[in-house]
Amino acid sequence: MMRSVIAFIFCLTVLQVKGQEKLLTLNEYLAMVKRYHPLALQAGLTNKKAMYVRMQALGGFDPKLEVNGEKKIFEGKTYYDYVTSEIKLPLWYGLDLKGAFTTYQGDYVNPENKTPKSGLGYFGISVPVGRGLLMDERRAALKQAAIYQNIAVAEQQQILNDLFINATQSYAEWLNVWLNTQIYKKAVILAEIRLRSTTLLYKNGDKAAIDTLEALTLLQSRQQKLNDYETVLQNKKNELAAYLWLDDLTPVAPEKLNVKPDTTLLDIMPPVSLINRDPQTIAKQNPEVTGYSLKLNQLDIERRLKLEEIKPTLNFNVGLLNPGRSIFNNINPDWFQGNHKIGFTIAMPLTFTKQRAAYSLTKIKIQEAQFALAEKTNMVSVKYTNYRNDLINLDKQVLLHTSMIDNNKLLLDGEEKKFRMGESSLFLVNSREQKLLEIQEKINEIYTKRIKTIQYLKWLAYNW
Repeated sequence: MMRSVIAFIFCLTVLQVKGQEKLLTLNEYLAMVKRYHPLALQAGLTNKKAMYVRMQALGGFDPKLEVNGEKKIFEGKTYYDYVTSEIKLPLWYGLDLKGAFTTYQGDYVNPENKTPKSGLGYFGISVPVGRGLLMDERRAALKQAAIYQNIAVAEQQQILNDLFINATQSYAEWLNVWLNTQIYKKAVILAEIRLRSTTLLYKNGDKAAIDTLEALTLLQSRQQKLNDYETVLQNKKNELAAYLWLDDLTPVAPEKLNVKPDTTLLDIMPPVSLINRDPQTIAKQNPEVTGYSLKLNQLDIERRLKLEEIKPTLNFNVGLLNPGRSIFNNINPDWFQGNHKIGFTIAMPLTFTKQRAAYSLTKIKIQEAQFALAEKTNMVSVKYTNYRNDLINLDKQVLLHTSMIDNNKLLLDGEEKKFRMGESSLFLVNSREQKLLEIQEKINEIYTKRIKTIQYLKWLAYNW
């Protein structure tokens, strides 16, 4: 229901076939991307996948029921007829609890297999003293699955991180082209007015014919630049629409996206907490760096498991026997001395070549992961410092170009006054005006870089 409501609001506010353009803010845009984009939905699956990986690991501790039976009759004689029901419960530290009930009858049954008529109950425990005491496969799988849940969170963050930074770049570039398009729309209108005025002055004999040609050339030049920007603007809108989807995995048609960017984004100020942070702290909290660190923890569990496999197998089994299904009937020390079953298993290769090699390979994997973690941590720290330096420089450039715009406006006003008094030429007026347009285009480019830089800082710090 909620998704339908959001989709309805989305259609009303953004997807307008006709009518006035609707304002699309960056936050609204990213919210739509996070809600409907396939990569965002894919990122949401990582947590579910991690949940099932852990459930799969927990399955190593599931109780196991097993029933075996066989009967042989030949020439009317029952050689044997047995049924053994067994339930096994794996515990932590490699321990296994086992309960069984066996009936074994027949004319030719091995005496050691015979059971009372009521059957034979068994309850015992298997204890690994050698391999498997400190770590075994089922414990390793569960520990690694628990770490994988945190890895899944980091992976989800990184997928959304990359998606948001790419979407934000498209939005910033769209904003830049939209601003320049608006500038040249006004410039074309101004050039048209100037052409009409110059033509009228020429007809009245106040201006030479060359001035009308100068005004026409200027108009054509600006019309050509406006056409170029309008084409690029449409392409940038197409790129913007590529990140917008509906709730049924239907991409938004660019021609139905009747929106305009939020110009207040030009004055965006990054949070102080984002700028004045220690680069190493930023690096440690980066999702990609966190993922490397968690994978290193997984490898350490694998190392402990491989180390355990270098030990010999030494398992002790001890259990209590009792006739019938009442396993704990008549339990006392004297009863136990005469009704029990004890066994052991010892096994080991003579050289442990395979196990030692596997352990050494795991140690190498850990070293590789440590090197990768150190490199990634340093790279994020350096990037954060560089982006912060870029932001400081871009803020200075904004102030400088703002002052340049003000100064060039004064120069243009002065040139226009001189032109009206006959002390200047249309060429000089156009030159002053073109210089102002170029500075306005430049400051828009700086604003775009500034927006991207702030978003890159958020990308490194995962601070959306």
